[in-house]
Amino acid sequence: MTETIYANEEHRTIIETYVTMCKEFAKDVATIDRYENYLEVVEIILEYHNAYGDGINKGQNFWDWLLIIPINLATATNGFFAGVETKKNAAKVRGYRILLNELVQDTVNKIDSIETIKE
Repeated sequence: MTETIYANEEHRTIIETYVTMCKEFAKDVATIDRYENYLEVVEIILEYHNAYGDGINKGQNFWDWLLIIPINLATATNGFFAGVETKKNAAKVRGYRILLNELVQDTVNKIDSIETIKE
């Protein structure tokens, strides 16, 4: 698994909590194979986050970088839920969608409150 780059310890705590919760939601409603596919998408998001600002993208916005994981992972997880929802698990998946929406809003609010100091 990719070692994620963080802005500081506060950012690390916020993101690790968020990613863990998203993974747990997905794991609870999926088969092992589908969950493994989901983890591959999570890995791609983390790699994109780490590479943001490299090469031709130098100078990209710091706040955009902080929000890559929460926004992209919320979108990926919602798409995953759409793909695994059945009549049998619909109530659980819809419940997780609601929780995910609240979680991403809370995560973004916490990231917005991170204090930055120019060096």
